Amino acid sequence: MDNARSSVRILGLYGLSHGIVDATCCALLFASLSFYDLSASYFFTLVLAYNLLAFGTQPFIGLYSDRLQKPRLVALAGIFLLILSLAFYYLSPLFTMLLLGFGNALFHIGAGTVSLNILPRKATAPGIFVAPGAIGLLIGGLYGRSAGFSMLPLLVLLLLCFFFVSSTRIPDIDYKKGKRAKNIDIFELIILFLLLSVAIRAFVGSVIVFPWKSNFLLMVFLTLGVFFGKSLGGLFADRFGWIKVGVSSLVISSLLLSLWAGNPFLGILGMFLFNMTMPITLVAISDVLPGRPGFSFGLTTLALICGAFPMFIKISLQGYTSVIVLMMVLLSAIFLFLALRKRKR
Repeated sequence: MDNARSSVRILGLYGLSHGIVDATCCALLFASLSFYDLSASYFFTLVLAYNLLAFGTQPFIGLYSDRLQKPRLVALAGIFLLILSLAFYYLSPLFTMLLLGFGNALFHIGAGTVSLNILPRKATAPGIFVAPGAIGLLIGGLYGRSAGFSMLPLLVLLLLCFFFVSSTRIPDIDYKKGKRAKNIDIFELIILFLLLSVAIRAFVGSVIVFPWKSNFLLMVFLTLGVFFGKSLGGLFADRFGWIKVGVSSLVISSLLLSLWAGNPFLGILGMFLFNMTMPITLVAISDVLPGRPGFSFGLTTLALICGAFPMFIKISLQGYTSVIVLMMVLLSAIFLFLALRKRKR
């Protein structure tokens, strides 16, 4: 019982910290737009720099974290950089964004490593850890654009995060190299299929259009759909099977998101199902990279930024979005199925 309570406490505090970290980054990004009276092009440059640093550097940080074998220290370093970014906010928007991006990456690798080892080889914990990020982004975006924006609440929340992470005992993590697939081609193929599945989902998430998204209440429900999809996806997958839950949720979501994205209820349901596979791919990659939880977590975020890249170069898919969403989500389901089948064997 004590172990169960300890696991719930760790997961709750780390998940809450994740939401606060993402809210802080998003709030400062949007607040800088009005505070510095930035042009649209320069703001776009800042957002691009932040995302490339926050997501693209995680595999490299993960490698270092796995070698250091102190994930809590890595997470604390990330929170410290976010606190430091508050001090530089009034001096340089670019330097602030660099601190935010690197701090975000450090926190995600450190805390993500812990989440992968709360319930080893289970998708429940990582899903619950990652899910609050969606709510954090929504709240941070609203707060950063509000007239009453102040850095004091962010500072208080980040100090609380630092206290939570530093005072919470983390589970034992086995960094010893475990058994990998005897056939190296199969081993690499599993990772490739999983990363392709993640990248395709990121691409779909960046191009899909919800015409009702401007409605604040519906936007909140959409965010909750993403939150519950990620948090419950791992739980359902561990209970009923990774292949059954992961593949079936993608197939059903492909129809909902391609044919009925204009319907708020069906669109939100589609996003709920669409996000259920996130914790499955995260743990599956970690499972085939034993002893490398930080690196495996970082690989998924690299796949995310690669998949979402068309959003940054503004590729126009007008008139073809529904067909592309259907085909790409089904393709993601196929890659996920192949990867999990080969992993099971």
